[in-house]
Amino acid sequence: MHSRPGSNRTTTLQQKAYHLIKQKIMNRELKPGSYLADGRFASELGMSRTPVREAFRLLEYEGFLISSARRGWQVYSLSLKDIQEIFDIKENLESLLARKAAACEDNAKRGQLKRAIERMKASAAANNYDAWRQADLDLHDILLAMSGNGRASRIIRDLNDQWYRIRLGWVAMQSRVECSNREHEAVVEQILARDGVAAERQMRNHLHNLRVELERLLVNMVLPFVETGV
Repeated sequence: MHSRPGSNRTTTLQQKAYHLIKQKIMNRELKPGSYLADGRFASELGMSRTPVREAFRLLEYEGFLISSARRGWQVYSLSLKDIQEIFDIKENLESLLARKAAACEDNAKRGQLKRAIERMKASAAANNYDAWRQADLDLHDILLAMSGNGRASRIIRDLNDQWYRIRLGWVAMQSRVECSNREHEAVVEQILARDGVAAERQMRNHLHNLRVELERLLVNMVLPFVETGV
């Protein structure tokens, strides 16, 4: 079936709007609970409202926006229950992928994984948290690629995007960074040793510790001071 004239351009504009708005949500330029006007983004991007509205619908499907018949589109506020659901999946699925990554025979990827953990350690020592966060993201991307399971990797990436805005402030805590480095290094060591069972156990331990600390922070220091969520 042939596309209608102009449909490819509409899709491209929708993707442009989607990526811009999603990035603003993840970076907290658009605050949780804030309302979005399609006209604003259409003007900012130099396009009609139609591709912006399509982008809004896709972001709603992915859990970044909610729609209200009376007030329009709103940035979704994550609740404690949302975080718990995200980590229920991550603890089980990401641990499985760590086990699968240990079976990877791609020496280039194994070298990339080793270099990523070294970058994390060097960045932490230099108190460069932006570099640390990027090295952390790279390490997980490499690990997912090593797992060889594209569908599961996409699920994990989507979940990580959903709680990324909380993670931005979280990784600036020095105590968490130091602990995270130790936990990541334990995972990497077992993957490089080709011990899948131990890699799975270490990843589950890391994610469980992260979840416990994150829940404690939200319950005691964040959620009591906000109306809806984060």
